Amino acid sequence: MIPQGLNIGDRDWNPSLHSSLLVCMTLLLITLVAFALAVFLIKGRAKASTKFEASIETGVGIPMTEEEVELERESNKEILQLLEANIIASGFFRPDKIPELVAKLREGSIPFGRTNTKVVFDGDVILTVKEKKTLGLNTRMKYSKKFIEYFDPPALGRIEPKTALENMHLSAFHRVSRKRELLKLKKLGFVKEVEILPVGDESDCAEIKRFKKVHCIYEVPELPLPACDAPFCRCMYLAIIPRDI
Repeated sequence: MIPQGLNIGDRDWNPSLHSSLLVCMTLLLITLVAFALAVFLIKGRAKASTKFEASIETGVGIPMTEEEVELERESNKEILQLLEANIIASGFFRPDKIPELVAKLREGSIPFGRTNTKVVFDGDVILTVKEKKTLGLNTRMKYSKKFIEYFDPPALGRIEPKTALENMHLSAFHRVSRKRELLKLKKLGFVKEVEILPVGDESDCAEIKRFKKVHCIYEVPELPLPACDAPFCRCMYLAIIPRDI
């Protein structure tokens, strides 16, 4: 169709050029619409993420029953008590510094989450290579002076301090977690037997390798086993579900 006011012989009228312009304008419009849609979706996700994070901070995420909340609080309290007992029993730490260390760990505890042992690693003054050599520490590791002051100097030549503290925490955490796990299985009512399931690698303790695996749920020993010599127990309870369920 020839636009009104233009003659077919008019040099300004170029059908090919006109079609190209229409295609370019159409593509530009599609691009703008796609861009606007992308911005809208990104903002929507950002708002959703912010709301989700806020719900966690304010405790309005997935609702917990009062019994679950109380059980979680008791578990966290028990973990910290076991961790303190492990610290004292290890003999690695200066007795006069243990109260300060435990208080710092308690401050770093996250509600309904694991204790953050890394909060005690920090410090303004970092040990030099010479100081680490003198103390028998790994010179490639980074240690703050404040963290190392929690330890009894003769013990530093026998352990890696950060790993030692983390293993003590994991030992306490898994002990409480397994106890809760076993309690839940007992409450189900229909689980009569459980199997103690090790990880199955070279870090398994010698005791679990020769220990009876399947037990009556009311007679199974608590984990870790009394003679466990692993840095921390990684075994778990596996419910044996009766076939007639």
